[in-house]
Amino acid sequence: MAQQFDAVSLDVGGVLVVPDHGVLAGALDGLEIGYDRSAFGVGHYLAMVAMDRAASEPEDFTDYLWGFLAAVDVADADRRRAHDALQERLHTPIWCQPVPGSRDGVAQIVAAGVRIAITSNSDGRVEDLLRRHEWVQVGDGPGAEVEVVTDSGIVGVGKPDPRVFRATVDGLGLAPDRILHLGDSVHYDVEGAIAVGMQAVHMDPYELCGSTDHPHVRALGELLA
Repeated sequence: MAQQFDAVSLDVGGVLVVPDHGVLAGALDGLEIGYDRSAFGVGHYLAMVAMDRAASEPEDFTDYLWGFLAAVDVADADRRRAHDALQERLHTPIWCQPVPGSRDGVAQIVAAGVRIAITSNSDGRVEDLLRRHEWVQVGDGPGAEVEVVTDSGIVGVGKPDPRVFRATVDGLGLAPDRILHLGDSVHYDVEGAIAVGMQAVHMDPYELCGSTDHPHVRALGELLA
C-alpha cells in the first residue's frame, strides 16, 4: 500500500474523534430525556449516513442530530427538545472522544514513514483541538507530526468543495493521486477527494455503507494492512 501513495490525509470527526459521550448524555439527562447510551458509538456513523443521504450543508448538524437521536432511541416526542439541546453543544471543543484504535492507527502510519495531513470540516479551531489533546501538530510537539492541517473554517468553504482538498494537496506538494484521504462520509470525504484526483477510503466501522464503489476500513489501523 505504501507504494501506492506517499501521504495520508485524515478527516477528524469519525476518524480520530467523535463528540464526547458524556457531554451528549449530560444534555439529555438535564432534560430528563431517555436514550440508549450503548448506541452512542454506532450513533455517530448512523448520523453521518443521514447527512450523506441529505447532502447536508457543511457544519449544519440538523440531519446529523436527527440521525443520531433516532439511533440512540430518543422517543419521537422528545426529539425536538433533544435536538435543540445538542445543537447548542455540538461545537469543536466537544469533539474530543477518541475513536477506538485511532491513536494506534496514527502511530502505525508514522512508523511506516507515510506523510500525514489533516483535512477537516471545522470552524477554524481544529488545529488547536488536535494539539491540546495531543493527537497531532505541525512541527514538534506531544502528538504525531503532520505537515498540513486544512480547516474549512479557515479556507472559507467546506468539504466536498474542491478548494478544501486542494489546500491539502498544495500543502503537501504532491500530485493528488499520491495522496489517500480517509473520512467517515461518502459525500464530503470520498466523493470530494476523488473529484480532485485523490484516492479515497471510507471509514465505516459498523459496515453501514454497503457500496462497492469505493474501499472501506473499519478502523484506522486497517489502512496500511
